[in-house]
Parts: sequence; structure tokens; C-alpha cells
Amino acid sequence: MSLIRKYLSYLNVYTERTYDSAYNGVLEINWVNGKKVLDTTNTNYSYGNLGKVLKKALQHTSSDFISEDANILLLGMGGGDVIKQLQQQFKSKAHITALEIDPVIIQIAMTEFGILPGNKLEIIQDDARMYLKYLKKSFDLIIVDLFNDTEIPEFVFHNEFLQSIFNALNNQGTAIFNTIILTDEHHIRNDKFVTKLNTIFTVQSFQKLYGHNHLLICQKA
Repeated sequence: MSLIRKYLSYLNVYTERTYDSAYNGVLEINWVNGKKVLDTTNTNYSYGNLGKVLKKALQHTSSDFISEDANILLLGMGGGDVIKQLQQQFKSKAHITALEIDPVIIQIAMTEFGILPGNKLEIIQDDARMYLKYLKKSFDLIIVDLFNDTEIPEFVFHNEFLQSIFNALNNQGTAIFNTIILTDEHHIRNDKFVTKLNTIFTVQSFQKLYGHNHLLICQKA
């Protein structure tokens, strides 16, 4: 992208290209305030406010996600914003397993944002629910950031999925749930969700982050 277009993005959003996804509809590579981001039609997916939400979560996480011995599971990779934050801003040496069901998202993360697998990053295309069902490995930090556009899959709120997250965590491990509240129904859903989480975790709750995000940081005893 030319410098002129980059600077013009401080005045108006500039769409560089679009992708069609069976899971997320139209995905846009946009320039906003001089920064390249990944958006759906209705929300930011990576490198915008979502990145700020996940940064706050990491700042409030007490589990080890920095050392070479740490293991991190990312359910919902998006454009890889949180991976860059972990490795560049937090200087994490941990091994990251990034799970993403949408092959178009994986393509975008690699080609648009330089998120490439290596010794410290494994990228897997799979369904999060099925992956956890057969998982044998345990993790120090699990980040649940599962969205189809602005919708969170219903299974995320089910007891079976929460128990799978709990079982996949090491002792003193942390699970981060990024959710969104747009309607009264979402408020009711999240209130019930927090009640469930409190039965097995110690929960920190941060509502109305950068608009509508509701962040839940869950510590395993």
C-alpha cells in the first residue's frame, strides 16, 4: 500500500481487499488510522479494539505465559493479533497452539499478517469442541475467542465445553473468555455464564470494554 493511502486512512477507512468465508461471510483487510486490520462486515476481528481487549486480559493473567516451559492454547486465531502481542509485546517464549476452524482466516493470518508456524507456533485447522474432546495435552493459558462474525457458538456456554477447558488447564492455569454483549438476551446469557464459571473458577469480569466486549478471566485453583 502506498504511503498516501496509509495516511488517507486517518481520514477514512480504506479497504485494501476482501475475502469470502463460509464461516464469517465477507472479510475485509482495512486500513484504519494508519494501521492494517481484519474486519467482518459488522465487527473488528484482529488488530483493532479486539487486540486491546486481549491485551488487557493478558495484563491481568497471573499464570505463566512467558517462559519457555509455558504452553498456550488459542481457540480462535483470527488474524493472529494475540500471537503477535504475546511474542512481541510480552516477549513470551511459550509454545502456542493456535486453533482456527476457518481456512480463509488461516490464509489471511499467514499472507496478510505474517503469522507463520514454527518451533514456537503450531497452527491447526479444526473445530474447537472436537479438538478439546480428544485433547491429551494440558496448558497454562487457554484463550477462548470464538466468533462467527458477531455471534459466539452456543456450545461455548455449555457445561461440557467448560469442563473440557477446565480439564485442559494445568493447576493454577488461566482461561480467558472473550465474549460480546449486544442485546438484552446476551446480558442474560452472560449472567448465567458467569454463574457457571464461578462454580469451578475464580473469575474476574470486565464489561463494556471498548464498546461491547465482556472479558472473563478464570483462574483454576
